[in-house]
Amino acid sequence: MNDKSFIAKLKMLEMGVVPAFTGHELIEMLSSMDSEARRISKRKFRKQWRKIMRQEPHLAKILTSGHGQNPNKAHKRNRACIYIARIIEQTS
Repeated sequence: MNDKSFIAKLKMLEMGVVPAFTGHELIEMLSSMDSEARRISKRKFRKQWRKIMRQEPHLAKILTSGHGQNPNKAHKRNRACIYIARIIEQTS
């Protein structure tokens, strides 16, 4: 693990979000948490990606599937990737 990813994971922990860069890491970390901590962490992540959407509305097409529709797998992956990229940018 390089310095940037280590610092990014620390920042994610400080923000209360699961510090996972891959889906496999995310599944492992979420399964090790109790249900209340898992719920809180998921809510904090949703709050952060919504904040990114408000700041950059042009990303709406790749982050959402439309008003009132559930996101598909690609949308969820894009949210995580953009969020992680923002964290890494902030640590640079």
